[in-house]
Amino acid sequence: MKKNWYKLDNVGTFYACLTNKKIPTVFRLTATLKEDIDHKVLLEALKKTLSILPIINVSLKAGFFWYYLEETNNKIEVLEDNGKICSKIYSTKNNKLYRLTYYKNRINLELSHVLSDGRGSLEIFKILINNYLSLKYKLKTKVNNTNSSLLEKVEDSFDKYYTSSKKPSTNNKNIYKYKGLKLTNRRTNFYEIHLSTNKLLDIAHKYKTTITVILISILIYSIKDEMKTRELSKRIKIDLPVDLRTYYNSVTLKNFFAVTSISYQNIDNHTTLEEIIKYVKKYLKDNLTEDNLAPRVNKMEGFEKLLAARLIPLLIKEIGISIIDYFTKGLNTTILSNLGSITFPKECEEYIENIVCHTSTENYQFTIISYKDDLCISVSSRYYHNNIIKNFIKCLKSFDLDILVNTNEV
Repeated sequence: MKKNWYKLDNVGTFYACLTNKKIPTVFRLTATLKEDIDHKVLLEALKKTLSILPIINVSLKAGFFWYYLEETNNKIEVLEDNGKICSKIYSTKNNKLYRLTYYKNRINLELSHVLSDGRGSLEIFKILINNYLSLKYKLKTKVNNTNSSLLEKVEDSFDKYYTSSKKPSTNNKNIYKYKGLKLTNRRTNFYEIHLSTNKLLDIAHKYKTTITVILISILIYSIKDEMKTRELSKRIKIDLPVDLRTYYNSVTLKNFFAVTSISYQNIDNHTTLEEIIKYVKKYLKDNLTEDNLAPRVNKMEGFEKLLAARLIPLLIKEIGISIIDYFTKGLNTTILSNLGSITFPKECEEYIENIVCHTSTENYQFTIISYKDDLCISVSSRYYHNNIIKNFIKCLKSFDLDILVNTNEV
């Protein structure tokens, strides 16, 4: 029987060429429920999800010129969590691009960046959790994304909205980079910082701005306190992945995002948080527009459009992309990604405590997600000392916020 296959989007292609690296590119979405997980029901929920979204149940295949995704007959399974968050998914022996685990009352779905970005992964996760709760408690519910067709879900929106516009100019000089002692054996520590969404929103309204602006500003302020005097002239550059589905008419579950950056320099020991908030607020207002994001949509898609790139054998492309990755991965201070809020049908809400999203990293990264009145800021860190995270929490607490921190750190 002939298997279905799917073309990778350009971001998926980029990460496919890096699948054999020691640091994987993985999203881990976790739902904490109010009752322990039923393994058999979760397995049925997974099967139902894969029948709706066959794009997940695929393996990565190498052609002569490009990677592609092919439907797989690999065993569908749910495993008890082994505690290794965001560990490598893809291998030559078991080349599925997702992993579903559970522990007590937690469900964890891990997806490779080859398949999807943060927001796309979140939509997939919503369908899975909805299916589990519907089966477990005999609910009659449906999440919004199930109304769209499979063709819409697997659309390559980068290709659809590509125009040959001018590439964005970037300034990658004099960037501040934290140089702390890294953990041995390429280990990563993960932190969950939980606080009230509504209380943080009240603080944002006080400054006539958004939660995103407040958290970016607090992060810049927290980094500033770790900079040596001689480093204060450097730019604090934070990369911000932006979900393009909100700017274009797209419901794709594939990768569809652009990265914009915010830089803050000429900082000193007297720089106040209020000054940073004012700057970040204006910067995002001026730059997060469709006109400014369009060149970023085209940047990587343009590479695929080049005839020369199409005709270069895959082995050579892998070498080239690895070189590009080596020289570009350090061109920021850190990354902050706000996935926004996640909602479920009302019938499901009483069974869910909170939602968390972790990401793999080579340095440290902040990911934000909110469910009802619980906002979780997850931090991935490969550093032994985490003073920036401590500064970040301390600054949040200065607003008289109640903070709960969970960590896998020993």
